[in-house]
Amino acid sequence: MTPDLLLVEAVLAVVDTGSFRAAAEALGRSQPTVSQQVARLEAELGVTLLLRRRDRCVPTPDGALFLPGARRALEAARQAVAAVRGRPLAIGAASNPGIYLLPARLARAAMPTVLRLGSNPETVARLLAGEVDIAFLEWWEDRPGYEVVRWREEEMVVIVPPGHHWAGLPCLPAAALAEEPMIGGEPGTGTGRLLAGLLGAAAGSLRVARQLGSTDAVKRAVAAGLGISVVMRAAVGDEVAAGSLVAVPLETPGLRRMLLAVLPAEAPQRSPARLFLDAAA
Repeated sequence: MTPDLLLVEAVLAVVDTGSFRAAAEALGRSQPTVSQQVARLEAELGVTLLLRRRDRCVPTPDGALFLPGARRALEAARQAVAAVRGRPLAIGAASNPGIYLLPARLARAAMPTVLRLGSNPETVARLLAGEVDIAFLEWWEDRPGYEVVRWREEEMVVIVPPGHHWAGLPCLPAAALAEEPMIGGEPGTGTGRLLAGLLGAAAGSLRVARQLGSTDAVKRAVAAGLGISVVMRAAVGDEVAAGSLVAVPLETPGLRRMLLAVLPAEAPQRSPARLFLDAAA
């Protein structure tokens, strides 16, 4: 049986410092604990590793045989721990939360991170394959072994170009969406599901004039007067402030998107994924 590395560490500390008291101080343990750990290892191996002299503890002949391999094993363990702790947290995100909500939170993160953007299905696949530690998604199909956290609820708004006849409205009835050609964004975001839930059978009357591959492309098309669209308010803050787009809220109950954070259920409570999630709330 391979010895517990804590026991190995105790023996090496006694040899290196020369006493049980100094070893306890170096390791941050009590002296009785260090003594018990050394005694336990000696009992497991069936040999005496340390010779307790009045002025200093020194290795016995068996201890001298034990030390080189023990040092290599402990150093290998330290390197393995450092490699894991030094690895950046891999964050997967669907495009909209990844582009418009996560960057500010990444800037505040007290840990190294890598953000991998993709479509919602691509991000789910990365999470399932273990390529990312946590995923921020627009929708999730229940799967065993994963914990789902309701991360943020975002308002969805209608965007129109300046001068559009809806631009001055305080809010817009959802049924009015059928009156204008719509610009669809990245497939698989779940916006179509939200509109279907809001409009019911009337959702079939919506006219999708174009289906584009990203929210950025949608914003440009709307600004050019090619149609209207429905996006997260957070995605158009800059354009609204600059006056290139107008965001019109939908009438109550309106339309809101619940964004989700998903991570493996067995992730430890102090894991980087959970610590980042707490900080990104």
